[in-house]
Amino acid sequence: MSLRFIDLRSDTATRPTPEMREAMSRAEVGDDSSGEDPTVNALLEKVTDIFEKEAALFVPSGTQANQIAIKVYTQPGEEVIADVGCHPYRSELGAAALISGIQFSFVPALRGVYSRKEAEQALHPVSERSPRTAIIWVENTHNAGGGQVFPIEKLKELRALSLEQGIPLHIDGARIFNAFVASGVPPNQWAKECDSLNFCLSKGLGCPVGSILIGERDFIREARRRRKMLGGGWRQAGILAAAGLHALDNHISRLEEDHQNAQRFSELVSGIPGVRHVHETTPTNIVYLDVSETGQTASSINQRLQKNGVALSVPGETTLRAVTHIDISSQEIDRGAKALAEAVA
Repeated sequence: MSLRFIDLRSDTATRPTPEMREAMSRAEVGDDSSGEDPTVNALLEKVTDIFEKEAALFVPSGTQANQIAIKVYTQPGEEVIADVGCHPYRSELGAAALISGIQFSFVPALRGVYSRKEAEQALHPVSERSPRTAIIWVENTHNAGGGQVFPIEKLKELRALSLEQGIPLHIDGARIFNAFVASGVPPNQWAKECDSLNFCLSKGLGCPVGSILIGERDFIREARRRRKMLGGGWRQAGILAAAGLHALDNHISRLEEDHQNAQRFSELVSGIPGVRHVHETTPTNIVYLDVSETGQTASSINQRLQKNGVALSVPGETTLRAVTHIDISSQEIDRGAKALAEAVA
C-alpha cells in the first residue's frame, strides 16, 4: 500500500471532505449575479452575523477581494499604507498598480506588525505635491510573517488613527480564523476595528474555492459593481457557498490541530543540520525555513522531497515554507520532517 502524498505547499491544497461534498450536492441554487442564489444569500447572512457587519460579498479569491477593496477606496495616484510583505504587493502580480493605479507607502514592520506611530510617519499631508493616503492596510494573520497574528491592541491604535484622519482601515484576513483560534479574539472584535475585511474559505477552512469581503452596506454595494467589472460575477454559486456554510459550522475550532501540527513540524526540523527557522515562533500554521547553510538551493531539496512523497513551497532561493491544514495528520507531519532531514542529507 503506497503512502499518501503529503502536500505542505499551502493550506489551499485541501480537498473537500465527504461531508462538505454532500452539503454541496444538496445546495439550492439561483443566479447570484441577480442576488437570487438562496445558498449564497444564506452564507452572506451567516457571515454578517459572525462579524457583525452590515453586508458581505462572495468572490472567487482572496486576491480579487483585496483588489476590489483597493478599487473601491482609491483613485489613481493615491497611496496605501502597508508593510512590504503584504499580499497585494508581494503576491498579486502588481494588480493594484495596474487595476487601480495606486502605489504603496511601506512602513517598518516586524513580521507584518506595525504601530500607530509608524503609520503616522507614513501619512502625507494634503498638498499639491503629495499623493493622498487612501487606505491603512493590515494583514492578519501575516503570510510572509510566518502566520503572525496582528495584536488587537496595536490594531485598536491604528483604528483610532484611521478614524481621526478619515482614512479607511482594511484587514486582509485571509486566515482571520487562524488569528481567532490562536488569540481568542473573536471575529466580531477584529471586524469592529476596521471598515472592511476579507477572509478565504479556501485556505484553512478547507473549501474548494471562494473568499468573502465584508463591510458596510454602501461599500459592499460598490464592491459588487467592481466584482462584475473584474469578471467575478457568479451564476449558480450556491454549490460553492454550501461548502462555505459547512466549513463555518464545522472547520473553525479544528484549526487548533493545524497550529499544533505546525509547532510539531517546527520542533522536529529544528535539529536538521544547516536548516534554521526564519522566525523565532510558530503562532499558527505556517513555518518558514532557511536552508542557506546547507549549501543547497531550496528547489533542489524540494525536488528530492517530492520523490519521497512530500512537497513544501519554495518562496525564495534558499527558503522553504510548510503550511499545515485539514488534510495533514500528526503522523504525516512526522513523516514530512523525516523526509526533509533525508533530503537535506
